[in-house]
Amino acid sequence: MNVREFLEDRVSKNEKKTYLHFQDREVTYSDFDRQINRTANGLRSLGLGKGNHFAIMLPNSPEFLYTWFGLNKLGAVEVPVNIQLKEAEVQYILEHSEARGIVTNTNHLSLLKNIMGSLPSLEHVIVIGGTSGGTISYANWLDSSSDNTPPTYSISETDPALIIYTSGTTGRPKGVLLSHRTLVETGVSWAFTVGARSSDRIMTPMPLFHANAQVYSTMGSLAASASLILIEKFSRSSILEQARHYRANRLVLGAPIIPMVWSRPPQDEDADNPVEVIQAGGVPQEYFHDFENRFKVRVQSLYSLTESPTCIMGPREGSRPRKITPGIGYPMEHPDRNFVNEVMIADEEGQEVPHGTEGEIVVRNPATMIGYYKDAEKTAETKREGWIHTGDRGYQDHDGYFFFVGRSKDVIRRRAELISPAEIEEAINRHPAVQDSAVVGVPSGLGTAEEEIKAYVILEPGAAVTPQEIVDWCYKNLADFKVPRYLEFRDEFPRTAVGKIQKAALKAEKQDLTEGCYDREDGV
Repeated sequence: MNVREFLEDRVSKNEKKTYLHFQDREVTYSDFDRQINRTANGLRSLGLGKGNHFAIMLPNSPEFLYTWFGLNKLGAVEVPVNIQLKEAEVQYILEHSEARGIVTNTNHLSLLKNIMGSLPSLEHVIVIGGTSGGTISYANWLDSSSDNTPPTYSISETDPALIIYTSGTTGRPKGVLLSHRTLVETGVSWAFTVGARSSDRIMTPMPLFHANAQVYSTMGSLAASASLILIEKFSRSSILEQARHYRANRLVLGAPIIPMVWSRPPQDEDADNPVEVIQAGGVPQEYFHDFENRFKVRVQSLYSLTESPTCIMGPREGSRPRKITPGIGYPMEHPDRNFVNEVMIADEEGQEVPHGTEGEIVVRNPATMIGYYKDAEKTAETKREGWIHTGDRGYQDHDGYFFFVGRSKDVIRRRAELISPAEIEEAINRHPAVQDSAVVGVPSGLGTAEEEIKAYVILEPGAAVTPQEIVDWCYKNLADFKVPRYLEFRDEFPRTAVGKIQKAALKAEKQDLTEGCYDREDGV
């Protein structure tokens, strides 16, 4: 099925059932589909159709979902934009993706108005909550739109549905192009592997501009004919209280969130919650089981990447025994035996290594990415003979259970975001007082897969600038989650014979993370 067929099939079977809970709003499956139809028809009125690209820059909200599914009903391609990005970052994504329009809110209107003149392909800016010259009022736009089912388009399951921009080892983010099949099959696989039921109330605070909330919580809840509880943003102090309020029995979280929940001061009612299963990646081994005991939940681990969201999870309940030492799990399962999800540990030649031997985690299945948008070279580098080369290191035990070891690519994972050190270095090096910089990941205390960012900086001769000034410069030029938490001035860097900075040597140094820390009061 394509996304439209998949959605309409679920709606036909669950018309009067509540699908979406958001704040005090409850939306049935049929009302959800009607709002999507209204949005799709509104997009058609702007000339949008199959193959066109259209961006969404919104926090978690029903309007995000309506726009996403409205685009996919037309065969158009959704381009979600991280709401934390700054002008130059947003401009690059909109320009590179050739987005013909964008839906946003008033919080981002001034940013967009500053860059609209540099984006010739951007024809429409639709604004929720207000508008100004050159933009369209979301409310007025939808009021004039019909909620009748839009015309049927010829949409193949292999057609593109989504471009998500993710950082890699180069300075600019790459646009991961995912098909309708990727979204549908991953949702089905996730629901099957977690054992989701139609009676489930699946809650997530994960942002919809990332693959996690789209392919697992949203598509997974549809696959199970379950209910989705969408939280606008994560709050450590209220996540369990929200679960109680909404009677959520499944909770989908990102890699750094479990340590944040664990760090809450213990309370008598910690175990008094309706949550049966928490699905999350990067859960620290040292308190994995203690976390389960404290909150009386079962934690199901997850390892995946945007290029292959169908990847590895903790075992489906009852299918295999749980491991005493938790790792990342087994290949995700699928109810259709013709859908084969292969994961292996490979050597540098791409050949499988024996169990117990460390190597690269590679994955192959029908739901991997189409490729990187407008980047055939990077696509060929990452996707070889159908295998996605993750750049991550791991190993299998004798039962075929996978363990994560570390990253071989020059990329930092911070608060569930993949960040290119080269992108941060490029921004720092633009400062007039900076001669050169090197950015590395350092331990964060939020699990083995999570890091903080440290920048080493060499100043121009005679330059007088404080570390805080460099950090403030970064805040002006980078999304907050990319700004280094630690900064250290150096006179020189360790280098190879050809002058390349030896980042491994910098990472190997003993890090005193009590010094050179530049946290902002708003808690980056």
